[in-house]
Amino acid sequence: MQYYYSASENGFFVDTVNGSPTLNVPDPDFKWPMIEVPDPDHQGEGAAPLIEVRDDSVEPPMIDVPNPDCTLPGDAVEISDEYHQKLLAGQGHKRITADESGYPVLTDPPPISLDGLAEQKRAEIDAARDAAFAAGLEYDFNGETDVVQTRPQDQVNLLGLRAKAEAAIDQGATDQVMKFRGENNVTHYLTPDEMYTLTNDALAHIEGIYDHSWERKDAIDVALEDDDREKIEQLFW
Repeated sequence: MQYYYSASENGFFVDTVNGSPTLNVPDPDFKWPMIEVPDPDHQGEGAAPLIEVRDDSVEPPMIDVPNPDCTLPGDAVEISDEYHQKLLAGQGHKRITADESGYPVLTDPPPISLDGLAEQKRAEIDAARDAAFAAGLEYDFNGETDVVQTRPQDQVNLLGLRAKAEAAIDQGATDQVMKFRGENNVTHYLTPDEMYTLTNDALAHIEGIYDHSWERKDAIDVALEDDDREKIEQLFW
């Protein structure tokens, strides 16, 4: 199997599908040497007369001619199987382009546009924000450490627990009558005051994550307005 590359198509082709560019055939202009042999069609008495025939023991010269059935692009260039594999392996971090001769080479991809870089950074900030929510808030439950979960689905629950704690405080409740389960899946019994403090701390933790996310995104917008690629590249969570 022979591989080819076309710069105009920026793709690979094989002779087993597209045919070879040329066919190797005997030179039609070759002058065959002649020899004399007895006429095989002679009948009758006496020796057969000699006739001239082509000397088929001679190997005619071969020439390459265009293959009329070839479907390779006109600019296709031949490459080795090893080089084809090298090009495919390099596509993970580079791209295949043609050099000035139309031969395939691996080159660095063009730099991402400034808007594209800004969008990429915003996505990184969103991912880091969500990871911070998922990590939760480490909290001390009367000497026992657990993690208060602060994912988006947990935020509604925290608001509900704070409202219940406020109501219990208004009613004068002081006993450990409120239950809370953290990441360790252990039930902690809290007073309304303790629950109110816990939920306030957790909600403040969530708000801090949001504030940090917004601050990072605002910095991206400022750098974008200033056309400052380096500043955007250096922005991280």
